[in-house]
Amino acid sequence: MATNAKSIIPAVATHPGSVLKRELKARGIKQKDFAEAIGMPASNLSALIKGNRNITESIAIKLEEALGIPYQNWMNLQNRYHYVKKCHEELDVVERNAEAEEQSLRTRLNMQVLYKFYNIISSRVSDRLNALKERLKLDLNGLHSLEANTNGYFKRSEKLRIDEINMRTWLLLAWSEVIKTQVSETYCPEKGVEAANQIAELANAGKITTDVLKDTLNKNGIIYIQVPKLEAAPIDAYSMMADSNPAIVVTYRHNDLDKLVFDVLHEIGHIIYHITAGISYISVENDYSSQTKEEREADQFANDTLIPPQVWTKIMSAKPNGISPQVVVHTIAREAKKKGISTSIAVSRYKHETRCYNIRGYRSPKIME
Repeated sequence: MATNAKSIIPAVATHPGSVLKRELKARGIKQKDFAEAIGMPASNLSALIKGNRNITESIAIKLEEALGIPYQNWMNLQNRYHYVKKCHEELDVVERNAEAEEQSLRTRLNMQVLYKFYNIISSRVSDRLNALKERLKLDLNGLHSLEANTNGYFKRSEKLRIDEINMRTWLLLAWSEVIKTQVSETYCPEKGVEAANQIAELANAGKITTDVLKDTLNKNGIIYIQVPKLEAAPIDAYSMMADSNPAIVVTYRHNDLDKLVFDVLHEIGHIIYHITAGISYISVENDYSSQTKEEREADQFANDTLIPPQVWTKIMSAKPNGISPQVVVHTIAREAKKKGISTSIAVSRYKHETRCYNIRGYRSPKIME
């Protein structure tokens, strides 16, 4: 019997005894008198009415003779009761199995976040899990390979509070959303470079938005997805291959447009130089992976694309009229503007390289969705 029978059967299995009880009450017949009329011990009739005794063929014949309700109707009621009870028993087994599966998954995933992300609110655990699996389009038990093939996933700074369950949950959502997304353009490394150059040009001209970012990437064969940030999962961006198209997943965690652009360019660097089938890269704030050769190369690609090395050298060679950080930053902004570079991008790079993050002014624009 199919376990989805719950969708076509009553929530409660109705015993024919309850039907008989209502019939006798409607006709004003006392149970004791009726038992005597059909030649049945009163205790047996009471047990039948309470659902503790089934209607047999001989009883169904007596009920037909006494009440005029066809024998087949009573047998149909009894058979229906058996059928519904069996369905409920099977559903109970399914529900118990689903509860055990969900409990196991909770040790590895934030199920509340997953259910909320996909707006799954069913009270039955089996329904929730089936709906989740349908929306994810992924095998929930295949998480180990997902983590193992993510470069940098376990290379994190001890200074950050990390919730591995939330990290793993975000990773699963990222993969799920990517494999459900398609772009019409075919990707090649040359298109990766073209996308990076277009994004840098638009960012420096102050014309970048998330929609423009997505459109530019899509036109060059790169999937772009945003997945909400999760608590204690300080992920900035993630890159992977989805069949023949690379994908970049971001969080908008800092609400900083310049940083978002840099993160995307960083991931494009990974896509061009490092990503192969089955390997992906995740950028976690202040993680140890920033010291790897691949991370340094991706950072360099992003820096050089936003501000070409020769241009950055000229900007930094300008002599400020003082030694205070504020004067230095003002000089950098002035020179950047002369050379068609965004002042906030140039100043942000200077702050990052000098670790002087508290200098006022030239803040990055906020992300406008």
